[in-house]
Amino acid sequence: MEKKLKISSTAYRVLLLLQKLNEKGQNVDELNNIFLKDPDVARFFSKDVILKYISTLRTAGYSISKPVASKNYCYKLNKAPAQINFSNEEIKTLAILGIYAQGLQQNKFVKHYFSFIEKLKRYMSEEQVQKLNEQFAFTQKKSSRILNSFAEYSELIKKIEQYISENQKVEIKYLPHGEKQENLSITKLQKIKYEAKSVSVIYYDLVSNQMNSVKISELRNLKQLPSISEDKQTLCPVIFKLKGRLAKVYRPYEGEKVSELDKNIAEITVTAYSDDIDALLTRLLKYGEHCEILYPRQVRSKMIKLITTALRNYQDIVVLDTSD
Repeated sequence: MEKKLKISSTAYRVLLLLQKLNEKGQNVDELNNIFLKDPDVARFFSKDVILKYISTLRTAGYSISKPVASKNYCYKLNKAPAQINFSNEEIKTLAILGIYAQGLQQNKFVKHYFSFIEKLKRYMSEEQVQKLNEQFAFTQKKSSRILNSFAEYSELIKKIEQYISENQKVEIKYLPHGEKQENLSITKLQKIKYEAKSVSVIYYDLVSNQMNSVKISELRNLKQLPSISEDKQTLCPVIFKLKGRLAKVYRPYEGEKVSELDKNIAEITVTAYSDDIDALLTRLLKYGEHCEILYPRQVRSKMIKLITTALRNYQDIVVLDTSD
């Protein structure tokens, strides 16, 4: 039987305190609350004991800030004795990641990136910190294309980000490319999705119980509704039929359930719970005559609309009858 590793309870508390000071500034009461909630500690300590642990870390070479009133008397890890040596290529990569984070126009990505970099700098030499700062400034000047990729949608992205975090019901109006009539949906916004040159918002339609997406460039209006969304999300399945050779070789995607193959007519029925109906329809459209959407009616109608729109590209082509 494998022996259980024994660790000094005091050493554990010191390391736990170090982990929390590395995450953010903490005052004595907050640190005590952390000790109380930790299952391996589960108790309060006097202020003197916690200060003793902090003193132990300082003796070991960790630079920990002094508490001041303007920062709620918090202690925070400023610098660690352990050093990480990054190569020049790795420093360039860290700078490029920052540019991409800024280019996405979402506050949370920028905040998470710089929080990550701040933690890394605690384990870097001053020379490497300076290199990283210089590389970031240089990359910013050379990467205006990345920084401005979605700049025109900056305010809209921030508004969508806010609605998502606040769990709000939102009425959206959008005009799909190539159409003349606006669509309206009552939604709960889910997430922002980035592709090569476009950005979309994934939303849960509270009427149809379907997950859909719309390009932000197609949005015409967003209106926050008075009530906070408390609706349970129950996805409505999309059921489609596959025929012929495709039915025999089809491998289900994530969230799909396949019926047994009917060998007599080489046919299967697939039940799909998709988080993006438009993406699902685009995929099924590639299957051509070997695929038919059976349920629900609105998704079947949407596929018909897609096919009809595609056929408009060929409406002026004259097909010559050469049978004679």
